Amino acid sequence: MRTSSPPATSDPDDFDALVAEVDYYEHQPSLDREAFDAYVRAESALETIVMGAAASRQKAFEFAGAHELFGRFAQLNEVQREIALRERQAGADADPEYAATLDHIIAATTGAVLLAEGLQDVNRADERRGAADFETAEVHLRSAMAAFARLAEDDDLPLHEVGALRYTLTEAMLQMVTGLSQMRSGDFVGAYGCFDKTGVVFDELLRQASDSADPQFEELRRDLSDGVRYVKAAQSFVETLREAQNGNYPDAVVAGREAVSAYQRIFDEAVSRQVSRNARALTEMELARVRGWLAWAGAELAVDRCRWDECRDLIRQARAQWNEANRVAARLVYLGVMGQRPEAGNTDLLLHSTLRRCDRERNFQVELDTLRRRIDQPNRIEIHAQGGTMSSSTFNGPVTSGSIGDGNRIENTTINAAPDLKPLAAELTELREVLSAAARTPQEQESVTAVVAAGEAAARGDETGTNRHLRAAGRWALETAQQLVLTTAAAAIRSGLG
Repeated sequence: MRTSSPPATSDPDDFDALVAEVDYYEHQPSLDREAFDAYVRAESALETIVMGAAASRQKAFEFAGAHELFGRFAQLNEVQREIALRERQAGADADPEYAATLDHIIAATTGAVLLAEGLQDVNRADERRGAADFETAEVHLRSAMAAFARLAEDDDLPLHEVGALRYTLTEAMLQMVTGLSQMRSGDFVGAYGCFDKTGVVFDELLRQASDSADPQFEELRRDLSDGVRYVKAAQSFVETLREAQNGNYPDAVVAGREAVSAYQRIFDEAVSRQVSRNARALTEMELARVRGWLAWAGAELAVDRCRWDECRDLIRQARAQWNEANRVAARLVYLGVMGQRPEAGNTDLLLHSTLRRCDRERNFQVELDTLRRRIDQPNRIEIHAQGGTMSSSTFNGPVTSGSIGDGNRIENTTINAAPDLKPLAAELTELREVLSAAARTPQEQESVTAVVAAGEAAARGDETGTNRHLRAAGRWALETAQQLVLTTAAAAIRSGLG
């Protein structure tokens, strides 16, 4: 209930009492100097609580609550500015010291409103980044930069230095979001460059913020320290993906180990700070995801080194880590912290591809060893003609022919054996298994049906039927066969598509 007499001075940590005190002064038709000073003291203490709560909500990924609190912070300053302007126009010139105080408050609240607007946009950007909506995140970051630029450009505003630092920090965050977008699209070189630029800016800003004793920079220093750690971890991760993309699995494993160590430090820091459950879960998800990629790169390296059992063990580890990451992601999506779960289908295809490469390479080694054992056994083709002529003949496949007796002739003869479709049938069976697990749309189901029919035709040795069904398999089946390195199936589908 609003009182008609000035309330007692509130404790700076008593939120409810501060709200009541500020509300009282905001509704007074005028304030003398003593009352205005009491109002400013209570309002400043309330601002500190509100801003701290907003930052805590943002770090806990409670973006709606953070947005509301940043708005409350801006509203407190807007009202205070209006009151200061009212008192200034009411004739505060008679007291030059009071007039100077009012002018300072007008400038300070103007800057605080701009700061709050920028922080609201940064909060929105963080929310969209968590939803992997990088384009919208970039829009909000640019809007935040505009607010911080207006704050930084006005030297008369007490917070202009904070505005300048926030502008540069947000610009670096924009680079980071661009890097995340490029990483998702497979442009690992571009992503690494963006992260590198972000890291340089974070390091420099951290140095500048550390040189200042202004308490306004304390939260900024924490943000920058967290940003530096995250960027270094992201760089190691993107380097892992880049080396793997180039087939350089030894270096991919080295970079992957560095990435896992970096993300482990981030997770340990989150636990030691006792951050919110959602914030800790997000770092846990990222750590599991990176561990999965390290295990997969190790599996590919194991294939290169003919360590078949090690490859299969690492594949199991990768699948377990990615399943754990997806489990945590599902919870975060359910709670609204993330906008969508990471696509698990691509990693499943990747694991299938590596397992098939492992099996092919192992079978190839077995066949190669068998050929080496037979290398000293000569294979001879003998052609005997008795009493006749054989010329201009072409034989494809095993052929036995004999001619005995004068006057018998075999001329201009071409014998073509039926094509062996068994290797194609085997690869189409593998392709069918993967497509069946990944098919979601009616078109993809039709593609699976076509591949099944083509595999059955190939198993029967029906070349015409095989080609007819493969024409209906479509681009999705072709691209999947190429990803799985099913070269015979890919070539047959490509031929059918024309």
